[in-house]
Amino acid sequence: MPARRLAHAPALAACGLVLVLSACSDAGVPVPGAAAPARVSVEGDVLAFLSEIDGERVAGATVSVLERPELTMVTGADAHFRFDGLEEGSELTLVVEHPDFKSTQTATVTLGASGAYPFAIQVVPNGIFTALATLVPEPVDEDQFCVIATTVARLGGSLYVHLRQGVPGVAVALEPAVPAGSGPIYFDEDVLPSLVQPATSIDGGVLYYRVPPGDYTMRADKPGNVFNTVRFQCRAGMIVNAGPPLGLLANIPAPDYAAGRDLAADERTAATDALCQATSSCVNEEAGEERYPAATVASCRAMFRNMWASLDEACAASSGVVAAALGAYQCRASSCVETLGADDVCVPEDAAFRAAEAGYGACVAGDS
Repeated sequence: MPARRLAHAPALAACGLVLVLSACSDAGVPVPGAAAPARVSVEGDVLAFLSEIDGERVAGATVSVLERPELTMVTGADAHFRFDGLEEGSELTLVVEHPDFKSTQTATVTLGASGAYPFAIQVVPNGIFTALATLVPEPVDEDQFCVIATTVARLGGSLYVHLRQGVPGVAVALEPAVPAGSGPIYFDEDVLPSLVQPATSIDGGVLYYRVPPGDYTMRADKPGNVFNTVRFQCRAGMIVNAGPPLGLLANIPAPDYAAGRDLAADERTAATDALCQATSSCVNEEAGEERYPAATVASCRAMFRNMWASLDEACAASSGVVAAALGAYQCRASSCVETLGADDVCVPEDAAFRAAEAGYGACVAGDS
């Protein structure tokens, strides 16, 4: 790809001069009279694996666009980033470099009419990666292979609030197939890779390691559900990680990663906005410093708006999933004990939410 861009540099420069009046062909040649592509933005957060919510923000991370390496920025104290002027319909892969974390690349997404927001990038601290590497049978051999990871996320599954984000019992596959010993390896409920687990746990995590460089598509399967597919560009030495909600999504088969940008405020958004704000207030109070800044709150709210905007309203009505989700979210926001709690808080509310999600999934999949 870089060689092709350089070969077409003069033509692309010409396209830039006539951008208002024309678009360009695939060869970079101006096409008189064609509409110029719309410009969109991408913004999000760099979040540390296992401390995405409560931990210190990942400041000083260099974020760049793989397809346009001239686009790069360094995160500040809030770990937030933004790129403007990207073309609607173009492919986007982000890369994160930081001396304290493994080099990380995201899945490759196609930008819709509203861009992508929030684009959450989960990076693994060097020490944690070293520890996890001892739990797999073969050497990782980073100089030859990449690691591919994702989370199979439920409705609202994300890195922004304390709520189990995964869908259990999902089988994942990579295409083209990789060597049998490379995976899938699923994460257990304690967020550790298990060599004997046959499918996802409520954590939803799954990885492949010793993956040969190349382009891959990840698919998921669980009866009574439908899933999107996720594309990865494996490069040696990289963790290619599609953290939620940029990875596999249950019952959102064609995700728009900024579907909720213009969503009107209502009872639904009020409940999730309150949970995001409660998470920030409780995290910051417990830490005695600002660890969950305003930019993260805004991303959290946008993530939930995308979820609400993506619902199939007919299936939502028949399954009761909205009322069940609101019950779980309102319980979580009720006090810092619930907001920062683990699996032992809001148990009946989350059970009702998962039961409603099962009905919603069956409806979306056409099984009900």
